[in-house]
Amino acid sequence: MTTATDDRPPVVSPLRVPAFRSLWAGDSVSQLAHQVTQFLLPLLAVTVVHTSGFGVGVVSASQFLPVIFLSLVAGSYANKVSTRALLVLCNVLRGVALGLMGVVCAFTGLSFWLLVAAAVVIGCVAVFHDVGFHAAFPRVLTTEQLTPGNGLYEASYSAAQMAGPALAGYAVHSLGLSTLMSVTAVLFLASALCFLPLRLPALADHPDTKDVSVRAGLAFIWRTRAIRDLCVQSALYNLHEQAFLTAFMIYGVRSLHLSGGALGLVMGLGSLGAVAGSLVIGRIGARLHVGAALSASLVLGGLSLFVGALVATPGSAAPVLAAAFVVNGAALASYNVFALSLRGALPPPEHLGIVTAGYRLVSRAPMPLGALLGGVLVETVGGATAVTVIALSLTLAATSLLRSPLRRVRRLGTATSAL
Repeated sequence: MTTATDDRPPVVSPLRVPAFRSLWAGDSVSQLAHQVTQFLLPLLAVTVVHTSGFGVGVVSASQFLPVIFLSLVAGSYANKVSTRALLVLCNVLRGVALGLMGVVCAFTGLSFWLLVAAAVVIGCVAVFHDVGFHAAFPRVLTTEQLTPGNGLYEASYSAAQMAGPALAGYAVHSLGLSTLMSVTAVLFLASALCFLPLRLPALADHPDTKDVSVRAGLAFIWRTRAIRDLCVQSALYNLHEQAFLTAFMIYGVRSLHLSGGALGLVMGLGSLGAVAGSLVIGRIGARLHVGAALSASLVLGGLSLFVGALVATPGSAAPVLAAAFVVNGAALASYNVFALSLRGALPPPEHLGIVTAGYRLVSRAPMPLGALLGGVLVETVGGATAVTVIALSLTLAATSLLRSPLRRVRRLGTATSAL
């Protein structure tokens, strides 16, 4: 009697693919610089400009508003221009913008409208970078390599989320604002250098790739329920998460009496769980039930924030909330690895640019509203009530995938037939 064996060849590590290494290295450095900037601008609105909760929400929202207006434009260009040139240019522009902002701050000081202008400019460029990067990602990996590849991407992204707030919180006091902005500008320029060796496979087998219209790409998203459900779920989560982070930043400083450095460390440590979760999922994800992981991960993430917000007090806030962010980060990493892999595996190559842009538009468009909502809720009902209510709503919204056909998907390679 013989024993059945798995005759499938082992999956080649994505790190052995030169184009993936260039994409991953460049985006890892770029994400670190972006996370520093994304945390720094609203932090300065609270601690230096001393604006209202609504003003903090405006600064946070200004970083995400360009997603609404530019995502489809970026998607339409993703397959029409050189991805390498696009990524290099985007990071050079962000580096120059931050460098100029540092010079202006050194001579004239910081103002609310300077923060808003910087947030809008950097947010606009980030849209083109992110769409170009995510549209190129599935082109350099096989379907079997997508899960470990996205695990590495999520790990580096989460590491940037961990390091960025901590670096911004401490460095703004120890290095000074102008120096920190100069260092962040150098990181963006270093990212551009990492993208220079990038060579993507030709799209010769798909001659119509450059002719796919925005309408056709959006129609594909609408009629493909799996992608549509992921879009809606990601939109709900991002709305709540941005509201929670904005409210938590104000609540942490004003009610829990956390310093900027401590606040950055608490939020940054949450990404430690995401790094670990991403690496674990990237390694064992091929053996997990994809649908079950998607359905359960966000519910666990919401519950962790709810419990953390409910029990935190000024004396115990830092350790309790750090633990809550760690669990939330690990759960969110699990969701993102599988969601990104499905988004890369389901569309045909000619739709990748528009599908990526449309997905990001739908999933990220609520983020400015969330930022404003978080600031308004703190002013209306108080910080403690605001973060607890937002976290509870987040947990309830995360249950929507339990009714999706995505719950039937067992393996990434069989997703199309399962749906």
